[in-house]
Amino acid sequence: MKRISNFLTGVLIGGIAGVVITILAAPEKGSEWLDEIQKKSQDILVEFNRAAQEYREEMEKDLEKRRNPSN
Repeated sequence: MKRISNFLTGVLIGGIAGVVITILAAPEKGSEWLDEIQKKSQDILVEFNRAAQEYREEMEKDLEKRRNPSN
């Protein structure tokens, strides 16, 4: 449980750091740069949602085990 939470925190911090670095190092023109940022933001969101779904599934399994300890 703690491991997944740490992973989600890392994904979020990594995403923010990636956006900041991209902003500071962007050699492209405004519209190209915004398109790239939008694509990267979508990639980060997809990864975050995947990790959140895994976390939810793990928590549901844990809850089920606690509700039915005989299984």
